[in-house]
Amino acid sequence: SNIVGTTVNWSRAAVAGFSNIAASGTGNPNETLINTTTDPINVTYVYTLAVGGCSNIQNVVVTVNPTPLLSSPLNPGDICSNTLFVYTPTSLTTGTTFSWARAAIAGISNPASSGNNGISETLINTSSSPIAVTYVYTLTANGCTNTQNVVVTVNPLPALSSTQTPPAICSNTLFTYTPTSLTPGTSFAWTRAAVAGISNPCLLYTSRIG
Repeated sequence: SNIVGTTVNWSRAAVAGFSNIAASGTGNPNETLINTTTDPINVTYVYTLAVGGCSNIQNVVVTVNPTPLLSSPLNPGDICSNTLFVYTPTSLTTGTTFSWARAAIAGISNPASSGNNGISETLINTSSSPIAVTYVYTLTANGCTNTQNVVVTVNPLPALSSTQTPPAICSNTLFTYTPTSLTPGTSFAWTRAAVAGISNPCLLYTSRIG
Protein backbone atom coordinates (compact mmCIF):
# COMPACT_ATOMS: atom_id res chain seq x y z
CA SER A 1 0.00 0.00 0.00
CA ASN A 2 1.08 3.58 -0.57
CA ILE A 3 -0.04 4.41 2.95
CA VAL A 4 2.71 3.95 5.50
CA GLY A 5 1.83 1.63 8.36
CA THR A 6 -0.87 -0.33 6.49
CA THR A 7 -1.31 -3.90 7.75
CA VAL A 8 -2.14 -6.53 5.14
CA ASN A 9 -4.06 -9.74 5.80
CA TRP A 10 -5.42 -12.21 3.23
CA SER A 11 -7.65 -15.24 3.04
CA ARG A 12 -8.34 -17.76 0.29
CA ALA A 13 -11.30 -20.12 0.27
CA ALA A 14 -11.04 -23.70 -0.93
CA VAL A 15 -11.71 -23.73 -4.67
CA ALA A 16 -13.26 -26.58 -6.66
CA GLY A 17 -10.64 -28.05 -8.95
CA PHE A 18 -7.75 -27.29 -6.60
CA SER A 19 -6.11 -29.73 -4.23
CA ASN A 20 -5.13 -26.87 -1.87
CA ILE A 21 -7.23 -26.42 1.24
CA ALA A 22 -8.44 -22.97 2.37
CA ALA A 23 -5.68 -20.74 3.71
CA SER A 24 -5.00 -17.32 5.19
CA GLY A 25 -2.07 -15.22 6.26
CA THR A 26 -0.33 -11.86 6.10
CA GLY A 27 1.63 -10.22 3.30
CA ASN A 28 2.73 -12.54 0.52
CA PRO A 29 0.69 -15.79 0.15
CA ASN A 30 3.73 -17.67 -1.24
CA GLU A 31 1.60 -20.70 -2.20
CA THR A 32 2.04 -23.47 -4.73
CA LEU A 33 -1.40 -23.84 -6.28
CA ILE A 34 -2.33 -27.13 -7.91
CA ASN A 35 -5.02 -27.15 -10.60
CA THR A 36 -6.34 -30.70 -10.93
CA THR A 37 -8.61 -29.95 -13.91
CA THR A 38 -7.97 -29.50 -17.63
CA ASP A 39 -9.12 -25.85 -17.71
CA PRO A 40 -7.81 -22.52 -16.33
CA ILE A 41 -9.33 -21.61 -12.94
CA ASN A 42 -9.42 -18.23 -11.18
CA VAL A 43 -8.32 -18.15 -7.55
CA THR A 44 -9.38 -15.17 -5.45
CA TYR A 45 -7.36 -13.84 -2.53
CA VAL A 46 -9.40 -11.50 -0.30
CA TYR A 47 -7.05 -8.82 1.09
CA THR A 48 -7.95 -6.78 4.16
CA LEU A 49 -5.90 -3.58 4.53
CA ALA A 50 -6.01 -1.52 7.74
CA VAL A 51 -4.35 1.67 8.90
CA GLY A 52 -5.29 4.37 11.40
CA GLY A 53 -8.59 2.72 12.29
CA CYS A 54 -9.68 2.52 8.65
CA SER A 55 -9.92 -0.73 6.69
CA ASN A 56 -10.57 -1.75 3.12
CA ILE A 57 -11.09 -5.04 1.30
CA GLN A 58 -9.74 -5.80 -2.16
CA ASN A 59 -9.61 -8.96 -4.20
CA VAL A 60 -6.50 -10.23 -5.95
CA VAL A 61 -7.41 -12.77 -8.64
CA VAL A 62 -4.83 -15.09 -10.19
CA THR A 63 -5.57 -17.48 -13.05
CA VAL A 64 -3.99 -20.89 -12.56
CA ASN A 65 -3.59 -22.74 -15.85
CA PRO A 66 -3.64 -26.55 -15.85
CA THR A 67 -0.69 -28.78 -16.64
CA PRO A 68 -1.41 -30.08 -20.17
CA LEU A 69 -1.66 -33.87 -20.29
CA LEU A 70 -2.07 -36.39 -23.07
CA SER A 71 -5.52 -37.93 -23.23
CA SER A 72 -4.36 -40.26 -26.01
CA PRO A 73 -2.82 -43.57 -24.80
CA LEU A 74 0.73 -43.55 -23.45
CA ASN A 75 1.20 -47.21 -24.39
CA PRO A 76 -0.36 -47.81 -27.79
CA GLY A 77 -0.50 -51.38 -29.09
CA ASP A 78 2.58 -53.28 -30.25
CA ILE A 79 3.59 -53.12 -33.89
CA CYS A 80 5.66 -55.40 -36.09
CA SER A 81 9.02 -54.32 -37.45
CA ASN A 82 8.92 -52.54 -40.81
CA THR A 83 5.29 -51.45 -40.40
CA LEU A 84 4.05 -47.89 -40.07
CA PHE A 85 3.56 -46.54 -36.54
CA VAL A 86 0.90 -43.82 -36.49
CA TYR A 87 0.08 -41.84 -33.34
CA THR A 88 -2.26 -38.86 -32.98
CA PRO A 89 -1.76 -36.93 -29.71
CA THR A 90 -4.77 -35.41 -27.97
CA SER A 91 -5.31 -33.40 -24.79
CA LEU A 92 -8.40 -32.30 -22.90
CA THR A 93 -6.81 -28.88 -22.41
CA THR A 94 -7.94 -26.60 -25.23
CA GLY A 95 -5.17 -25.10 -27.35
CA THR A 96 -2.48 -27.60 -26.44
CA THR A 97 0.39 -27.85 -28.92
CA PHE A 98 2.53 -30.95 -29.31
CA SER A 99 6.13 -31.67 -30.23
CA TRP A 100 8.03 -34.94 -29.92
CA ALA A 101 11.54 -36.36 -30.03
CA ARG A 102 12.82 -39.92 -30.37
CA ALA A 103 16.41 -40.87 -29.64
CA ALA A 104 18.39 -43.42 -31.62
CA ILE A 105 17.84 -46.84 -30.03
CA ALA A 106 20.07 -49.92 -30.15
CA GLY A 107 18.37 -52.57 -32.29
CA ILE A 108 16.25 -50.02 -34.20
CA SER A 109 17.84 -48.99 -37.51
CA ASN A 110 16.04 -45.64 -37.69
CA PRO A 111 18.17 -42.60 -36.74
CA ALA A 112 16.99 -40.17 -34.06
CA SER A 113 13.98 -38.13 -35.10
CA SER A 114 11.66 -35.33 -33.96
CA GLY A 115 8.58 -33.51 -35.09
CA ASN A 116 5.35 -31.74 -34.21
CA ASN A 117 1.87 -33.11 -33.58
CA GLY A 118 1.45 -36.71 -34.76
CA ILE A 119 3.93 -39.49 -35.49
CA SER A 120 4.10 -41.47 -38.73
CA GLU A 121 7.23 -43.62 -38.83
CA THR A 122 8.15 -47.06 -40.14
CA LEU A 123 10.29 -48.53 -37.36
CA ILE A 124 12.70 -51.35 -38.19
CA ASN A 125 13.74 -53.79 -35.46
CA THR A 126 16.99 -55.48 -36.50
CA SER A 127 17.16 -57.73 -33.43
CA SER A 128 15.39 -60.96 -32.53
CA SER A 129 13.61 -59.52 -29.47
CA PRO A 130 10.87 -56.92 -28.89
CA ILE A 131 12.23 -53.40 -28.34
CA ALA A 132 10.45 -50.53 -26.55
CA VAL A 133 10.71 -47.24 -28.44
CA THR A 134 10.10 -44.06 -26.43
CA TYR A 135 8.77 -40.84 -27.87
CA VAL A 136 9.17 -37.85 -25.53
CA TYR A 137 6.21 -35.52 -26.03
CA THR A 138 6.34 -31.86 -24.99
CA LEU A 139 2.90 -30.31 -24.44
CA THR A 140 2.37 -26.56 -24.19
CA ALA A 141 -0.85 -24.76 -23.31
CA ASN A 142 -1.54 -21.31 -21.81
CA GLY A 143 2.17 -20.80 -21.23
CA CYS A 144 2.52 -24.05 -19.27
CA THR A 145 4.73 -26.93 -20.45
CA ASN A 146 4.76 -30.62 -19.59
CA THR A 147 6.58 -33.70 -20.92
CA GLN A 148 5.21 -37.24 -21.18
CA ASN A 149 6.53 -40.44 -22.71
CA VAL A 150 4.69 -42.48 -25.33
CA VAL A 151 6.16 -45.98 -25.56
CA VAL A 152 5.51 -48.42 -28.41
CA THR A 153 6.91 -51.96 -28.55
CA VAL A 154 8.32 -52.98 -31.92
CA ASN A 155 8.26 -56.75 -32.34
CA PRO A 156 10.87 -58.37 -34.62
CA LEU A 157 10.02 -60.17 -37.83
CA PRO A 158 10.75 -63.83 -36.99
CA ALA A 159 13.46 -65.38 -39.13
CA LEU A 160 14.89 -68.88 -39.44
CA SER A 161 18.13 -69.42 -37.55
CA SER A 162 18.33 -72.98 -38.90
CA THR A 163 20.04 -73.40 -42.27
CA GLN A 164 18.11 -72.57 -45.41
CA THR A 165 20.39 -74.78 -47.53
CA PRO A 166 20.41 -78.23 -45.89
CA PRO A 167 22.59 -80.96 -47.41
CA ALA A 168 21.42 -82.82 -50.49
CA ILE A 169 19.67 -86.18 -50.00
CA CYS A 170 19.25 -89.21 -52.19
CA SER A 171 15.93 -90.05 -53.83
CA ASN A 172 13.62 -92.26 -51.76
CA THR A 173 15.30 -91.30 -48.47
CA LEU A 174 13.69 -89.39 -45.60
CA PHE A 175 14.21 -85.62 -45.52
CA THR A 176 13.97 -84.17 -42.01
CA TYR A 177 14.36 -80.54 -41.05
CA THR A 178 13.95 -78.91 -37.63
CA PRO A 179 13.18 -75.19 -37.96
CA THR A 180 14.54 -72.84 -35.30
CA SER A 181 14.33 -69.10 -34.71
CA LEU A 182 16.06 -66.77 -32.27
CA THR A 183 12.70 -65.13 -31.56
CA PRO A 184 11.01 -66.93 -28.63
CA GLY A 185 7.52 -68.29 -29.28
CA THR A 186 7.91 -68.45 -33.05
CA SER A 187 5.49 -70.83 -34.77
CA PHE A 188 6.30 -72.48 -38.06
CA ALA A 189 4.16 -73.53 -41.01
CA TRP A 190 5.46 -74.86 -44.31
CA THR A 191 4.17 -75.79 -47.73
CA ARG A 192 5.74 -77.69 -50.60
CA ALA A 193 4.46 -77.34 -54.09
CA ALA A 194 4.36 -80.19 -56.54
CA VAL A 195 7.72 -80.23 -58.33
CA ALA A 196 8.39 -81.55 -61.82
CA GLY A 197 10.40 -84.76 -61.52
CA ILE A 198 9.30 -85.36 -57.90
CA SER A 199 6.44 -87.85 -57.56
CA ASN A 200 5.24 -86.54 -54.18
CA PRO A 201 2.07 -84.36 -54.23
CA CYS A 202 1.99 -80.90 -52.60
CA LEU A 203 1.85 -80.80 -48.78
CA LEU A 204 0.96 -78.39 -45.96
CA TYR A 205 2.12 -78.71 -42.33
CA THR A 206 2.23 -76.59 -39.19
CA SER A 207 4.43 -76.91 -36.10
CA ARG A 208 5.38 -74.67 -33.17
CA ILE A 209 8.23 -74.17 -30.76
CA GLY A 210 7.99 -72.37 -27.41
